This record gives sequence, C-alpha cells and structure tokens, in this order.
Amino acid sequence: MSEYVTFFLATEDSEAAATRNRGPAGGVVGSFLSADDAVVMWESSLSGRSVEELWEAGVPRMVAPWVNDGSAVFALSDELTSRLLHADAAQLEALAAQWSASVTRDGDELAADVALRVVTGVAGLAREAIRAGWPVYCWVAC
Repeated sequence: MSEYVTFFLATEDSEAAATRNRGPAGGVVGSFLSADDAVVMWESSLSGRSVEELWEAGVPRMVAPWVNDGSAVFALSDELTSRLLHADAAQLEALAAQWSASVTRDGDELAADVALRVVTGVAGLAREAIRAGWPVYCWVAC
C-alpha cells in the first residue's frame, strides 16, 4: 500500500519514469492505495481476464521499478485505458464498488466515495490520453 498515489499522463515512458523521485505535476491523486493491485483488479473486472493471468502477462508494466524508498512508476495497459474510456457511469460505479469491497475484504479501508472519485478520475484521464495519443501512468511512493 502506498501513501502517495497519482495517476497522470505523460508523452512517453522516459518522461513518466523521470517523475519517480518527485512525483508528477497534476493528475488524479489518491492515498493509502495499492495502486498496482487496483489497476489489475480493474482490468480483470472490465476484461474478464483473471487477475493471475494479468500478473503473469506483466500487468501493470513498470517504467521505473520499485526502489528502496518505495517509489515506482507504472503504465496502465492500452486495454484498460480503452475499457475505462468506453465504460459508462453505471459501469464505473460498479467497478468502484467492487474495488472498495475487495479492499475491505482484504482488511484495509477504501471508502466507496473515494474509490468512485479515483475510478472516474482515471476514466477521465483515459479520455484525455486517447485524444492526445499518450499513455496513462501511475506514480506511487511510501
């Protein structure tokens, strides 16, 4: 679980990776989230692929691997970005509720309204990403 989490856009992997030590300027902010677990759960839910299959396929793709201070940057898959882009409000609400319930089952806390804010915010980034032709990334730090 990371204390600081920001989903953001960057033109390419090297630009995104350069944020590892300082964090990006702007984006969708969250805190005390397991962001890598979250995006795998989201993709599993929206695509029907198992969490295990996604982990084995290298999802999410790290662009700045974890270092001792607990920071890293990873890219959301094109498939997840596309599925978030095409999800309607009801699908995003269901995804957020499922994510919040999953985190709670695992013994942590994630309020439903926070989950919905993050999911809808990242879906908004997906719309911007598709228009710009850029990937969506996530920066995490302890």
